[in-house]
Amino acid sequence: MFEVRFNNQPKKAIKKLDEKMKKRLHSLFLVLEIEPVPAKNFDLKKIAGSTETYRVRLGHFRVEYFVEWQSKTVFVLFVKRRKERTYKRN
Repeated sequence: MFEVRFNNQPKKAIKKLDEKMKKRLHSLFLVLEIEPVPAKNFDLKKIAGSTETYRVRLGHFRVEYFVEWQSKTVFVLFVKRRKERTYKRN
């Protein structure tokens, strides 16, 4: 079983969300405690250029986290909302 830890940014971001999204994030964190790379259950991608950093999409939100296999710890780096202009080019 893995331990899920948070930096300050994800804690603040989660507090500002509505209850529906908090429940979705909570279910993600419960799954991460059991399986740190739940590719079957979520839209998950490994971040290019880093060894153990992953991104999960939950609707318009992105959760990025780092897995430390030796200590069995998942560090949630950030929870951010994807905006309409995120992937548009001028």
